[in-house]
Amino acid sequence: MPSQQMVLFAYTIGAFSLVLHLLVAALATGPRYSVVERLEKIPDGWVDVGTPSPSKPIELQLAVHPEKITEFEQRVIEISTPGNQNYGRHMSRDEVRNFLYSSDVAPRKVLSWLKAAHIPATSINKHTGWITFTVPVSQAEQLLRTRFYTFEHKKSRATVVRTLKYSVPKELRSFVQMIQPTTRFGQLMPQTEPPLLQALPVTLKDLVAGCSSIVTPSCLRKLYGISDSKPKPDRRNRLGVSGFLDQYARYSDFHQFLRLYAPNITDNNYTVELINGGLNLQDSLEDSSEASLDIQYAAALADTPFTTFYSTAGRGPVIRDLGHNDPSDPHEPYLEQLRYLLDLPDDELPAVLTTSYGELEQSVPEIYARTTCNMFAQLGARGVSVIFSSGDSGVGDSCITNDGTNRTRFQPLYPASCPFVTSVGGTYGKEPEMAIGYSTGGFSEYFPRPSYQDGSVNQYLSQLGSKWEGLYNPNGRAIPDVAAQADHFIIMDHGQLLKTGGTRFVAITWWLPRTILTCCLVLRRLCLLVLSLG
Repeated sequence: MPSQQMVLFAYTIGAFSLVLHLLVAALATGPRYSVVERLEKIPDGWVDVGTPSPSKPIELQLAVHPEKITEFEQRVIEISTPGNQNYGRHMSRDEVRNFLYSSDVAPRKVLSWLKAAHIPATSINKHTGWITFTVPVSQAEQLLRTRFYTFEHKKSRATVVRTLKYSVPKELRSFVQMIQPTTRFGQLMPQTEPPLLQALPVTLKDLVAGCSSIVTPSCLRKLYGISDSKPKPDRRNRLGVSGFLDQYARYSDFHQFLRLYAPNITDNNYTVELINGGLNLQDSLEDSSEASLDIQYAAALADTPFTTFYSTAGRGPVIRDLGHNDPSDPHEPYLEQLRYLLDLPDDELPAVLTTSYGELEQSVPEIYARTTCNMFAQLGARGVSVIFSSGDSGVGDSCITNDGTNRTRFQPLYPASCPFVTSVGGTYGKEPEMAIGYSTGGFSEYFPRPSYQDGSVNQYLSQLGSKWEGLYNPNGRAIPDVAAQADHFIIMDHGQLLKTGGTRFVAITWWLPRTILTCCLVLRRLCLLVLSLG
């Protein structure tokens, strides 16, 4: 009898749990609420390990839906298209804000909703296009008609508090673009993962062989015909370098590298801007090769002495399909950098922002990708050229979808797949210069092909024919746009010369002095070959 009672008790508890989940689902899709985002299943590699404490604070970032978003993005294309009457007519910060957020209706309605939910005004911050608020998990669940759970990554053991769907009142749905962190599990990764790309000590043989064996700033200048003259300093010609995942550029390595490979600019330096509690550690024993290569080659190749390293705090759980993973905390650094930059006055923005981080596009919720892609477009409208490496995973590591269907599918990387950034793939060799095998290329599943790619992509697809049909989206935005050297680069890290490679270099290399634009004509035939589909 006791065992029967235990079975009955367990059955009752299970039934109650099921009813509770169904009740939450019913509330979320009831007549007064509309679902904003929904995941059909827990992303592969993650497991539900329980519920967070109801009192655990969670900071939510609500993106207000921009107005006239289609017209704005078309304007950005016009600003970037030679021959168009709007070419080069960049917008100011205020002009962008007035274009996208001219009305105060959306923020007023959202703030009224939060006030009605008894969220203290001291917990709410309003920015142009964004409203952030901090609440306990229990209140967030009630507000968004959802349940938050603690998820753990099977390999890295990283934990995050997330939900599979959330909702807002129907009358607010048209004003709310997204609220995060909620459904977003994936985070940034450096483009350094394949074992063949790990940094190795430089040998005497490498140094003797010179440019036939290694790549240095002078090798790149010779290959691409770049002058090494020092231009007149102009603060408007500022280069920005992104720093994420606790990677810190080291001044000692920087100056030692310049003495060896850019002796004509040894008096140059770089500044560091700290975002969201970012740090500028100089005594860390952790690997800093990613930051080292970014800042060293940026300074050595740029035609400006004004280089800024943007150190953004936070790490995040990495989902790489069946690929590599790193332990981390659940903070989201990526969005913080974009919001910080868009808040800067026009004269403090970099002319170029180069980033050698990314993630599989499928690990990014589509609404999140579209929201941040529009933020890149906003930078472009204000005259910032945004450059991303295309990635080092070929056509996508395991090429298995993580939506539960386990279909074979090539996997592009985001943000490289955003049509408002320049995606740079990798090459190797000199005569001829050829696409390197691990360089990521492909077609976006989220973003349609922009008109500026039609000519090159249609030609490529006609040559490809039916090969690989069904494994990629032929109508998607193609990556990369351009390509440059990506192998056997020399860097200085913790006082040691190392040899490494990857498309993390090309994001830096592509922003050489303006004369490198002529290189685009030479590499044009390579750009789509780097797709590695043929």
